[in-house]
Amino acid sequence: MNRAHHPRPLMRALPLLALILGASALGAALPGGGVVAAGVAPQTVAVPPITACSEINKRKIIITRTSIGIQGAVTTKGWRTSQWATSVLDPMYRLSSSYKPTDLVRITWRGKVSPKGGYWLKREAADALSAMFIEAKVSNISLKILSAYRSYATQRATFAKWVALSGLQQARKYSAVPGHSEHQLGTTVDLGSLTGVAWSNPKFPTSPTALWLEANAYKFGFVRSYPAGSANVALSCYGAEAWHWRYVGKDLAYEIVCSAQVPRIFLWNRQNGGDRVIGPACDSFTPPEGYVLPSPSPTPPASEAPTPSPTESPTESPTESPTETPVTPP
Repeated sequence: MNRAHHPRPLMRALPLLALILGASALGAALPGGGVVAAGVAPQTVAVPPITACSEINKRKIIITRTSIGIQGAVTTKGWRTSQWATSVLDPMYRLSSSYKPTDLVRITWRGKVSPKGGYWLKREAADALSAMFIEAKVSNISLKILSAYRSYATQRATFAKWVALSGLQQARKYSAVPGHSEHQLGTTVDLGSLTGVAWSNPKFPTSPTALWLEANAYKFGFVRSYPAGSANVALSCYGAEAWHWRYVGKDLAYEIVCSAQVPRIFLWNRQNGGDRVIGPACDSFTPPEGYVLPSPSPTPPASEAPTPSPTESPTESPTESPTETPVTPP
């Protein structure tokens, strides 16, 4: 999410806030979590419905002298295990204030893993990002990192800065309350152009840099968490951000772009054991090497009893186990 600009301390923003404030509704009601694309076989697993953004944003933000939180927020699934790729983070689901990835490495703003780097990412995400920077350069796209891993404390200061600049109601549309930011996972980066249109320019979403990322980031395991369009905003709970990219691994990234769902909905479905979603435009995307796309089961004729057909199990790429000894960022 939004880039961190030397954020002001939380205490400086508190005079501008009420201790408990409501928020305006955003977006439309969300259907059940087992959402599938048109023409795809129904879910075989009952997935509980995810809370609609319009309902979440009615909840009060509670602010004290030492913390900021959303009323009723709960800890997301999977954060204590290697399932970080499918963890849903939104205004409802959060990480604990003490959560910190265990395998952070330094990376430079030019995307090179180096002890001299000023940013931090999980090793797997950093390696993938470095490869993406190299490929982008071949296409004359010069990327740069604007923000990467943020601790709970850093996100608290970042959110307070945006509240001070634009007020609570606007800030919560574009900045995550601490604990709810994907940056805390250590797998998310904000990316801009080294020589082209700045990320803050309204024209950035249609710039060569942004368009290249839209077409190619998934090949390296990155997905855009907050796509444009009122329907997508209503489902992702935040405003469109062409610079915000989360690493989920190549297989998941391919499935997400193939499904045409916003990542929040797709990951909720996957996190709760739902079937893989096969979108109508999968042929437009390049699957990872060795990936097997599952096929939806055909619907039997009404006059015949359904005949179970074997389902080919998709090939799963091995997930690297996190390093036990954490690297402490500055």
